[in-house]
Parts: sequence; C-alpha cells; structure tokens
Amino acid sequence: MDVLVLRLIHIGAGVFWVGAVFTFFLFVQPAAMAVGPDAAKFNYRLLHHQRFPVILLSSAVVTVLAGIWLMGITSNGFDLEQLFSPSRLGFTVGGVAAILTLGVGGLYVFPRTMTVERTLGQFIGEGRPPTPDEGATIAKAGGEARRAGWIVLVGLTIAVLAMATARYWSVVIG
Repeated sequence: MDVLVLRLIHIGAGVFWVGAVFTFFLFVQPAAMAVGPDAAKFNYRLLHHQRFPVILLSSAVVTVLAGIWLMGITSNGFDLEQLFSPSRLGFTVGGVAAILTLGVGGLYVFPRTMTVERTLGQFIGEGRPPTPDEGATIAKAGGEARRAGWIVLVGLTIAVLAMATARYWSVVIG
C-alpha cells in the first residue's frame, strides 16, 4: 500500500479516535453524570444503538495497525537503529504510547463499557428502573471505565504530542 494512503488512514482514524475520546470523557460523560438517572436512555442510545464503543475501538485499531505498517515501511523493516534514531524517536515514542493506550482502552475500558450497555439494556428494555444490583453494576463498571479513561487520555496526549513534534526531536537531542 502507498505510504501516502497509509498516512491518510492513520491520521484520519487517529484524529477521530483522539477527538472522540476527549469529547466523550471531558464533555459527554460529565454532562450525563450531572443529569443523573435520566441520562440512562441517552447512554444506552449512544452505547448500543450508535455503537460508539465499537466504532471508537475500531478507529483505535485501524490507527495503530496503519501506524505499525507505516513504521515498518519507513524504518526498513523495524530496524532498531532507525527506530531509535533522533529523527524517528518521536514516532517510536508516540507509537508505543498509542499501542499501550489501545491496550488499556481495548482490554479494560471497552469490556466495562459493554457491561454498562448490557445492564442498561436490561432495565430500559423492560421499561423499569434499575434494581439495586443493576445500579451497583453500572456504578462499579462505569467508575472503573472513567478512572481508566484518564489513563487513555494521558496516553493519547503523549502519542499526539510525540508524533506531532517528531521531526523536531533531532534538533533537540541531535
């Protein structure tokens, strides 16, 4: 595949991933929490019908896979000397941050989000308020996902800053 096409895929999917995560964790989630129980239908719509977690995870996977493919092409098959050269170190640091962030998001946040979705679907589908157990499940899974979400935000910030400044690292560490 052409490097230009891979870059467009990588950057396009990455912009969506980062923008969606920041928008959700900094604006949508706090607003929904402030509304309280009335936000349950909105949250269910976003998680289940709009498939937000699946689309978000998919964009993360596409971003990372395209980035790995690009790195393989531009570093002569992952030549360590090239990967850690001053001119490419920013991309390497950003790539590692993105891969770790995908791991936290995909293996920790996503399953908890799916637990919230399933639990919301149970009582919304039956047209009743949540039972105490369902409320506890949502609170626990949602709290764990929110706390891990901050790790995701930090990881994505590191990835974006490292990659956006990568071409200047050789000037600084020369």
